[in-house]
Amino acid sequence: MSGLTSDVRREGTGSSVFAGWRAVRGKLTPSLNPTLMTQDDLTQPPEKPSFIERNVRRIANSRSLILGLSLTFFGSAFVGAIVMRIVDPDNFPSLGLATWWALQTVTTVGYGDVVPTTNAGRLIGSIEMVIGISFITFLTAGVTSTVIQRANARAQAVERAHDERDAKTILDSLVETRRAIAELDARLGRIESRSPGAG
Repeated sequence: MSGLTSDVRREGTGSSVFAGWRAVRGKLTPSLNPTLMTQDDLTQPPEKPSFIERNVRRIANSRSLILGLSLTFFGSAFVGAIVMRIVDPDNFPSLGLATWWALQTVTTVGYGDVVPTTNAGRLIGSIEMVIGISFITFLTAGVTSTVIQRANARAQAVERAHDERDAKTILDSLVETRRAIAELDARLGRIESRSPGAG
């Protein structure tokens, strides 16, 4: 064999980084395929978001978040006011007063100017408070989770782009090194062919 590099056989197939064997100055050496070195994507495909996550994202992305929250609180307060007016008519003689109490209760403000005194009224008040606290907690957790997921996705995208740049730099360096080695090998072959001892 001459001093020039020649492919002897090719064992790598598909997406393998190993490209086969080459003869370099009469010795078999492994050959790498640098174009395939960065094609293995190690990141997992994104999971499909659940029903709750999609709805929370829709709420968090919505421009009408304040309107939606207001309507939800008013709706809950209005239902509580109607029930309170029916259950405790002595302490809540008008629907307006019952609505005022229900809005204080569902938003967890609770001024204390109007309070239920019957057991049934206190039970309705307790349910109204639990609904208000649960809704605020759920909404806060959902919006916070969505904001954190967005920040993580942006950070991962930046990191992925940085890794891709690094991989491209390494790949370019490998290609350049391979080219330089091939040039040196060809030059060495020419020098060996001109030497008096070469055949």
